[in-house]
Amino acid sequence: MTPPVFPNQAPSRGKTPTAAAIPIFITVFLITVIIATAITFILPESYASTCRIKVEQNLNQSTNGTAYDPYFIQTEFEVMQSQVVLEPVITKLNLNVEWGKKYFNGETLKTTEAMEILKGRLSLAPVRGTKLIAITVYSDDRNEAARIANAVAEAYQQYAVGKNYPAGAVQIVDRAEPGKFPVKPNKPLNIVLGAVGGIVLGGLAAMIVGLFASRKN
Repeated sequence: MTPPVFPNQAPSRGKTPTAAAIPIFITVFLITVIIATAITFILPESYASTCRIKVEQNLNQSTNGTAYDPYFIQTEFEVMQSQVVLEPVITKLNLNVEWGKKYFNGETLKTTEAMEILKGRLSLAPVRGTKLIAITVYSDDRNEAARIANAVAEAYQQYAVGKNYPAGAVQIVDRAEPGKFPVKPNKPLNIVLGAVGGIVLGGLAAMIVGLFASRKN
């Protein structure tokens, strides 16, 4: 028996492109934000501590004894990252043993190995408009970062004395203190970037689904 046909009955249609795209957008957005947040909280935290020193140019060491050396600061940066400064730091803080226990299953590091790790954690920068240099050290241990930054400043100061820099040429102005909050990862920034990425990816996914839905209809 043929079913009756009602002339005013509208044929069934699939979801509109917008209705199909919205759930996809929300799903992709949430997944992206959740993944970004999870990765942010899984990443190891890193603290920064900064010691500031004041450095006066040793004119006796300049080209003619009186002229200012434009490469003075860069030269001193290289000195601070050299073996003559960093090796005493490693010895004083026993970093060969401490880092060996912490990162290499108790195996004592060679001084050259510890020095490479230390260089990777050390950042030097001039403080604009002053004679100050900022010595910043990064570590997953806030107290260790402060100890190392201060030790680098002290070792450089001793180097200056040994090289007959003028009295008071290197002064420690601000000693490093343990950081209160980690500087890496930047959790708020990472979560915001995850949300922005979620909007972009969700929008692309929703656009693709919307196009397929419109074609079917």
